[in-house]
Amino acid sequence: MSSVRAVLLTALPKVLLSRLTGLATSLPLPKGLRRPFYRWFARRYGAELGDVEGDLRRFRSLQQFFRRELRAGARPIAGSPLVWPCDGRIVTTGRLGDGRIEQIKGRTYALADLLGDAALAIALEGGSQATIYLAPGDYHRVHAPFRARIEAVTAIPGTLFPVNPPAVRCIRDLFARNSRHVFRCRLPGDVPAAVVMVGAYNVGATLVSKREGEVEPGDELGQFGFGSTAIVVIGPTGPVIPDCAGDSRTVMGRAMAEALPD
Repeated sequence: MSSVRAVLLTALPKVLLSRLTGLATSLPLPKGLRRPFYRWFARRYGAELGDVEGDLRRFRSLQQFFRRELRAGARPIAGSPLVWPCDGRIVTTGRLGDGRIEQIKGRTYALADLLGDAALAIALEGGSQATIYLAPGDYHRVHAPFRARIEAVTAIPGTLFPVNPPAVRCIRDLFARNSRHVFRCRLPGDVPAAVVMVGAYNVGATLVSKREGEVEPGDELGQFGFGSTAIVVIGPTGPVIPDCAGDSRTVMGRAMAEALPD
């Protein structure tokens, strides 16, 4: 079944269909339909409406609702050197070795391919990483997981495979093949790090909120539409990302030691 799914997903015109979906979800909704429609969406996909700032009717389109901001205080930022950059679920965490990063248990891909930067991959060798999947109902903004200086943001073109668990299990090198934005960072003590926002099927264009300069834990880096994947990589001399069980929940702003099992 996995091989059939891989063939079908590879053959699918993913970028074209995603662009069409992006256009459709950007169409304005009648004001009277917005509140019941977004409530239906929240029930269907598990979105937490209690965290949303303001009246639901102010979101003119589903795309705007995907990118919704949170009400003040909904995600307090822990006093920790490492916090989760987004709401979601753990795909993998762990140490980096031999220039490889774990996609799923037993399958890896090249860190240099993900980053599009062989020198950065070498600098991060021996460090640690966390890969987090954002489902359609999750809060879709990605925040700084650490105090750092953003040195550059690089947009890397690619395709748009789905990033849900079945696709991740069957598509080799998936995260390094999808379009993505790489935030190259420098932590205090000259520690190299990166945050990667990986695009996905049916995701509207990624919006970058911060392209350079200093950030503190919890500062916004960018926004997704619908759902996708965020990857945090820290070099070997920096704080270590803890090992977390696959599918553990993450909550933006909580200390990384606090991934929550179901």
